[in-house]
Amino acid sequence: MPAREPIMMAACAPRSIRIGGPSTYPATKRMLAGRLREPKQIALHVKRFCAHHVGMLRRAGAAGADVAVIPEDSLRLVPMVAAQGPTLRCRDAVRDAYDHYLAEVGAVCREYDMFVVGGVITTRRRRYYNTAVMLDPAGRAIASYDKTHLPVDEALCLTPGRELPVFDTPLGRVGMLICWDIVFPEPFSVLALKGAQIIFEPTFGHWRESDDMTARSRVFDWRVPLVVSMWGGCAGIIGADGEYLARTGRVGDSMAVAPVDLHAKQAWTKFTDTRIQKPRDRRPDLYGELVKRSRRRRR
Repeated sequence: MPAREPIMMAACAPRSIRIGGPSTYPATKRMLAGRLREPKQIALHVKRFCAHHVGMLRRAGAAGADVAVIPEDSLRLVPMVAAQGPTLRCRDAVRDAYDHYLAEVGAVCREYDMFVVGGVITTRRRRYYNTAVMLDPAGRAIASYDKTHLPVDEALCLTPGRELPVFDTPLGRVGMLICWDIVFPEPFSVLALKGAQIIFEPTFGHWRESDDMTARSRVFDWRVPLVVSMWGGCAGIIGADGEYLARTGRVGDSMAVAPVDLHAKQAWTKFTDTRIQKPRDRRPDLYGELVKRSRRRRR
């Protein structure tokens, strides 16, 4: 049965680049420029970044978090994928990185009896996906979502997902979005209409005040809380009323922690429970324009 008590959330904001000691910075810069090709060096890069996230997740567990969220592409593999494409060496590196991530992060889940949502790159059928994966307290992957909306640079090397799923979990009904997805109001709305009680968003693009406005308006529209994990700062937890419950500011290796009640009724204007009543007042017969394909070519 889903938990009925407020759930302690932790939104992590790991530093962006300077992970590991100074001696490793040149290798990190090469990786982020897509120039690191030696399998052993790539594996060391993955281990460094994974170890850094494990350290942050342990901090979240020690703070009492039931769920911790880390950012999009947590192992920073997109530059490698963009540079090397669907080569066997690159696909093997992505698979090995994912296996290492599952083993290391799964161990933290078991250690702290904690759920973790994190962004990883996955590969299937010679294609690459920007994926968010939820691990349960036993360290098992119980939910996964492929980013459906890709900006131009990612669309050159990644394949978009084809679904906006909602997952029944011991916490409640969970949805996930990744970064660019939230630029569009429809994905959040679809998850809300499917009954999501909370949405997790690993991201790489939440620095400006306008990003706050976008995220908060999505939440306010449907009264569904949102947990945003961002590189280098600006992670936060937005309550169902659209207000921040906790946020990090622009501080790397910081963390926002706050309890969230997934089951509280969310009244707004004429609604006594927005999540139940608002869908009833919709007029889908008027919204056909939203699902028409644009004839404009992507520049």
